[in-house]
Amino acid sequence: MGAVYLAVDQNLGGTQRAVKEMVQSHIEEEQQAKAIEDFKRESMILSALDHPSIPTIYDYFFDEAESRFYLVMKYISGGDLAGRLRSAPEGRIDERTVTEWAVQVIDVLHYLHSLPTTIVYRDLKPSNIMIDGNTGRVMLIDFGIARSINQTQEKGVTAVGTMGYAPPELFSGQVEPRSDIYSLGSTMFHLLTGADPQNNPLLIFDFQKNPRPRQINPRLSDQMERILMRAVEYSADARFSSALEMKLALQQHLEDLGAGRVSYGISEAPAAVSLANQNVFCGFCGQRIVATDLFCAFCGSKQPLAQHGVHSEIYAARAKRHRTACYRGTSQRNAGIYARQSENLVGRRDPTSNIFPEVDLSKFDPQTKISRRHARVWRDGSSFLVEDLGSSNGTILLGSAGDALRLTPHQAHPLANGDRIRVGDTTLHFILG
Repeated sequence: MGAVYLAVDQNLGGTQRAVKEMVQSHIEEEQQAKAIEDFKRESMILSALDHPSIPTIYDYFFDEAESRFYLVMKYISGGDLAGRLRSAPEGRIDERTVTEWAVQVIDVLHYLHSLPTTIVYRDLKPSNIMIDGNTGRVMLIDFGIARSINQTQEKGVTAVGTMGYAPPELFSGQVEPRSDIYSLGSTMFHLLTGADPQNNPLLIFDFQKNPRPRQINPRLSDQMERILMRAVEYSADARFSSALEMKLALQQHLEDLGAGRVSYGISEAPAAVSLANQNVFCGFCGQRIVATDLFCAFCGSKQPLAQHGVHSEIYAARAKRHRTACYRGTSQRNAGIYARQSENLVGRRDPTSNIFPEVDLSKFDPQTKISRRHARVWRDGSSFLVEDLGSSNGTILLGSAGDALRLTPHQAHPLANGDRIRVGDTTLHFILG
């Protein structure tokens, strides 16, 4: 375990410093040795780096009696991108801001990848990217699992990373500079769409089966969607060939955004698919398994996808019938929400409780009359049903004939084309098309 402390340097007039502490106790001697080795590696890597977006390291030392390592580095007053995302009004961040951040991050990666001994960061994610409160500059922190590799040495690296942000090859013991490109693409995807890659880490970027970025956030440009989809390609060979290539693409995109040279087309939803024969990697041992396996046949670990609802059928926008919920009585009266999943939660997002409804009405509910888990709409064969989930203020179904029915909690009721669902002060218009 470890912690980061704010300290003052008494030899330099009380200058603020960040002191990272690693404490190892009650673990096997071999594990402790590895933890100490990792901390020494971070210290040595940081001390040799010179980039404005990498914290300066001033000192590091070891308290042998207490089994504690300390790393003294520049204090960064701002928060990380994970915190920025949690506080974002709609649970996501605008395209221009994310692009500006990404240009700075990819510049750091280009620097690391271009060193005489290439360094692959390996754990890029929102919580490891900070914004300096004084300069506004992006800062890349926590080099604990970064690795120096030779350009020809790509195999045999320990599978360490964060599920959802780490590329597939990392979990099969391979690492290379393009692994960082995948992680940056995954980070940008999370910031721009609000969809956490960790919720479906093995398949979320298979856009033949899952929604493309613009289907989650229609405000994204076509150009940004293409950048994201290329960065998170399953095969490293299909991604940007280098950090420099991605940097040039992001810089050009930022220029095009400022000049209005971007487009906002309509993306199709993925067709309905069967996952029964789709292969993925086990997130624990790296072996290839079938996507629907509850447990890995090699190591026996339960798979992240083995939970109710993950393998829901996805209905294509081009199919004969899809569901749209249109906001009424709001500034987005004509904006549609495509209910693509077989089951859709209606309510308010609450990241602290890990509640992210498919139909998120947070921005239309300033007085919080809508419950976080208010109602659900789902498909049963060729029919559609709605159910109140025991909400505080209830759910009212308004039929096309003008009849009104207050739904009994936890009892399903059929939905017909043209029905309206009133939750709080917001009315959803259910349309089959």
